[in-house]
Amino acid sequence: MGRFTLVLLILVCFASAAIAQSQVRPSVSVVGEADMKISPDQVVFTFEVITTDKDVTVAKQANDARSSKTLAAAKAFNMAADDIQTETLTIAPKYTGEKDPRGADVLIGYLVTKRILITLKEVDKIDSFVAKVIEAGVNRVVDISIENSNLQKYQEEVRAMAVKNAQAKAESYAKRLGQTIGKAYVIREEEGDLPTFGMSGGIGSGNGDGVGPSLESDRLEEPTAYNRAITFALGKIKVEEKIYVTFELNR
Repeated sequence: MGRFTLVLLILVCFASAAIAQSQVRPSVSVVGEADMKISPDQVVFTFEVITTDKDVTVAKQANDARSSKTLAAAKAFNMAADDIQTETLTIAPKYTGEKDPRGADVLIGYLVTKRILITLKEVDKIDSFVAKVIEAGVNRVVDISIENSNLQKYQEEVRAMAVKNAQAKAESYAKRLGQTIGKAYVIREEEGDLPTFGMSGGIGSGNGDGVGPSLESDRLEEPTAYNRAITFALGKIKVEEKIYVTFELNR
């Protein structure tokens, strides 16, 4: 490599470094945080009505009767049409296992399960509501979700608070250095905790695998309704937001 080429290469490197340095944008990065606690105004229940019988028609008819009574009981709590939904209907045959003395894969009956979603707006009547639907025919409480119907509005409010918090932090840091902040040029959101809470896993009779009661031998028993006292403390729902913001830093 000649001397002229070497000198030219060094100059190019210094020029590139100077350009890169001039392109570095002075900035201040902060985390904006905010949260709010709100009262729940609705509870979403996931119920199951489970029936069993050796005759699939009998099992289905029994399920329909129980489900009809359940819907009637729910509507007594000022339910709108949109607050009640039949989500799924499953009909599953049950067979003997390999160790059964009658032999393997012998049909012993049918399990009919209807899953119903109900949104209760009268949150002060949760205990009486659960008691009524169980009395009507529900024999499995799959999930209970305590919610606020205006959650999106509160999320927007908390998001605005988080932005203000980020701006205030950045201004405070810059002021201590005798500087000011400019426009934000990086905003990154970090999703907070899910602002609902609930119960899941199921309450009531079942065989532990989430599919309802087992059908043993030739005796098919109706599931026993959950009849223990239920007491709910609704508490508050926490809505929170966290964002990362980078502002220009004016010298």
